Amino acid sequence: MLALALAAALAAGYALGRLQPARRASDWANWQRYGTRPTGLRYAAVFVVLSAENLTWLACHPVQGWHAWQHRNDPPPPLSPAPTFDPDWAAKRRAHIPDHTVDEETR
Repeated sequence: MLALALAAALAAGYALGRLQPARRASDWANWQRYGTRPTGLRYAAVFVVLSAENLTWLACHPVQGWHAWQHRNDPPPPLSPAPTFDPDWAAKRRAHIPDHTVDEETR
């Protein structure tokens, strides 16, 4: 009887791993947010799936969640300075390229 229960649990775990119902539900809910605005039961289902996803993430990563909550209103980091362009860069580059002509007198 124990072997039958273990085999059933193994088969159920394999089936869940192949079907990935939580990932499919999460993908469906995220796609619903970007289409037409869901209403009624579809809105409730989207809300439940996304809330469960967020609460699960918070339960698994409490420190990162607390850190994100603390810094949710921080201003964006400053931008890097604009790149500068030297208009004479090509002439400077050509000055350092050696001349590969053959001198007939040194042969």
